[in-house]
Amino acid sequence: MRHAARAALFALAACMPAMHGAAAADAVVIAATAPGYAPGQLIPDGTGVRLPDGASAHFLFANGRTLTVKGPYDGPLERQGGSGGNRLTDLLGRPLLAQDELAASRAVTPARTGGALPAVDPALGGTQCVPAGAPAMLRRTADPDLTLADPATGRRARVAWAPGEAEHPWPDSVAPVDGRTVEVISAGGRRSLVLRVVDPAGDTTALAVRLAAAGCTPQAAALLTPVRDALAPLDLYLSTDRGSYPSYQAGEPVRLLVQTNRDAHLACTLRDGRGTTVLLFPTGDSRGSQVSGHAPLLLPGDRMPMPLRASTDQEVRCYATERDLSDALPRTSGLVPLTAAEAERLERALAGAAGRLVMGQVILRVEAR
Repeated sequence: MRHAARAALFALAACMPAMHGAAAADAVVIAATAPGYAPGQLIPDGTGVRLPDGASAHFLFANGRTLTVKGPYDGPLERQGGSGGNRLTDLLGRPLLAQDELAASRAVTPARTGGALPAVDPALGGTQCVPAGAPAMLRRTADPDLTLADPATGRRARVAWAPGEAEHPWPDSVAPVDGRTVEVISAGGRRSLVLRVVDPAGDTTALAVRLAAAGCTPQAAALLTPVRDALAPLDLYLSTDRGSYPSYQAGEPVRLLVQTNRDAHLACTLRDGRGTTVLLFPTGDSRGSQVSGHAPLLLPGDRMPMPLRASTDQEVRCYATERDLSDALPRTSGLVPLTAAEAERLERALAGAAGRLVMGQVILRVEAR
């Protein structure tokens, strides 16, 4: 895996100098556990980033450098590293690549786009990109048909999906124009779609940065998915409403925040000094164990409505894995202690989880009054 990641890193370094429309020190988020950062998000040159303790983020620079930042960090993405406790390394955990390593990587041939962009997803709305000089495509939505309306010209076009059709050509009657807003009308409601026209030529990473610079974050993220898979393993961030080292008075409410850097299955437990274990997530109200990457999960919240209050010193652990552990998790409908057999079964399931398993931990300290 390290060899594959290093090869991918060299490929990125080789292809990025040919980018157009991006400053050399602009960066794009590849993956992050830090709240507020999403794949495909542009970090312009000189813009500060802020990562709390325990969080991490992976960045791709327009000049080919890849970088991982581990919190606590507060400052710009300096190419030569930071100071004052800030830690900057590359995605393989080594010091930043030397110039001779970058030069040696230029023999690697980057993947070409073939003029293709990820299709426009009309269900998302927002800002999305279409290719200059090439046909634009629409991704199939759950709605059986939809209408595109151009307020500037008054023209409309109905899009009906053929059986088995995953993508549909953009209708000629509502021609995409850079900066123009198109209304998407369907049974699911009305959404605004802001179009940006970008040059699709070049390699995939150059195109991803151009898409990010144009504000087409979901499409940039889609192009960067193979890079993320090669260089940014599954990771998890766990904190509280009072940070990573919290203290409470007995009876005070506790709020947890969990975020993974890709879609994963999550299990969170609460354990006290007597060895009593409670399953916090998932429970019968959680709608399963799967969580979406880069989407903060609050506990308590929609997927764990029971209140959580400080009592004695307790340990919270959250585990993220690529495999569904639902069959091994206890069936609980509230914050009730697990039996010894249930706790042992859970421990065995986590210990034997196939694929990558990562854990986050916080200690809830309770102060004496």
